[in-house]
Amino acid sequence: MQQLPVIRVPIELPIYRMANGRTRTEQLKYIRLHQCSATFFSNGQENQDAQQAQHELLDAFSKEGTTSIMPIAKVLEEGKQTEPILITSSGVVVNGNRRLSAMRELYAAGDSKYSEFTHINCMVLPASASDKEIKEIEVRLQMQPETKLAYTWVNEALTIKDLMQSGFTRDEITRDMRKDIREVMAMLQALGHAEVYLKDWRGQPEDYELVERGKQLFGDMARDLKDKVGEHLEISRRIAFLIQDNSSSLGTRAYAFNFSFGKKAPDVAEALASRLGVDLNQPPPPSSDKDEQLAIDIDDESEGSSYKPLIDVMDDQSRREEVTQELIAVCESIRASEQDQKRGQAALKAVKDANTKLLEVDFSNADPDTYGAIDAQLESILLTTQKLKAEIARMRAGARTSTAPGI
Repeated sequence: MQQLPVIRVPIELPIYRMANGRTRTEQLKYIRLHQCSATFFSNGQENQDAQQAQHELLDAFSKEGTTSIMPIAKVLEEGKQTEPILITSSGVVVNGNRRLSAMRELYAAGDSKYSEFTHINCMVLPASASDKEIKEIEVRLQMQPETKLAYTWVNEALTIKDLMQSGFTRDEITRDMRKDIREVMAMLQALGHAEVYLKDWRGQPEDYELVERGKQLFGDMARDLKDKVGEHLEISRRIAFLIQDNSSSLGTRAYAFNFSFGKKAPDVAEALASRLGVDLNQPPPPSSDKDEQLAIDIDDESEGSSYKPLIDVMDDQSRREEVTQELIAVCESIRASEQDQKRGQAALKAVKDANTKLLEVDFSNADPDTYGAIDAQLESILLTTQKLKAEIARMRAGARTSTAPGI
């Protein structure tokens, strides 16, 4: 532990830190929209244009809040800086980028109420602070969900990936982020599936805006696909990717289709192949497509059916709409069948539940004053049981009659 000095500097002096996890995906979006160099932000910490672009991104974030967290810009409208901004010895902001952008915007408005913002209080890290320590500080101060406006799931996963590539151990990451190691690894797996989707399926690498609303789907992929390999993995991925493609049009139904790439994937694939007229039991003809969108790991020793013919059809852009409609029809059919099965088992479940409740009855501590009421209830149960047994007997007889020869 060491006490850090607090200094007061002109508001123009500090510079935004470009390696800011919160703005990662927004930076990538800005680069695409403005056709900037891929290193526009990463190499632009001392560049005025890059600093201005980062300011605009941070200013937008400063106006965001939740039901429990007031937007930073709103808090600062009181005209007071409540805590110092944390900067490096060279003036780069480590914690407080959004606050700095909000104070600059308020000061630029020219209202005398914000005249205090001509200078701001900054706590200065020692010159010896390493890049790893600075990243660790950001994680500890910014990514603990109970204290700060949450990162998007993509930015959080990208930060974890960056920390691992920077040499952080799993223990260090879980400690600083206050997350279980299983949650951290699941986030990395979800990000991996999302990046395959963007790069190989959509041909839009790093366009993370396309997957921001897919947290549930890619999280389910991380869970349901972790033990799948080869064709089983590839067919499940494609089913999930088609659902993600159509998540907007499916609306609330999209989540209900996530079963299709888990344990039900083989059933979904077979039904889909049947509807598309694809034979999974015949060896597929040699592929003429040298630019397959997704690399497929095929087990050469596998025998019998192969998903390869169906995978080829799903990868055919010209048939993508047809495949999507058939997949939706298959999923809806399987869901309807399962619901019918549940309804068919509903009566048995109710009887089992009633029997279980009766078996749990213990009279040893029953109040004697309740004996009469208990006896009346048991008589009612006996009558109800007799009626139900008579009804099931009639239904059995009717079933036998309807299936008799000549009927």
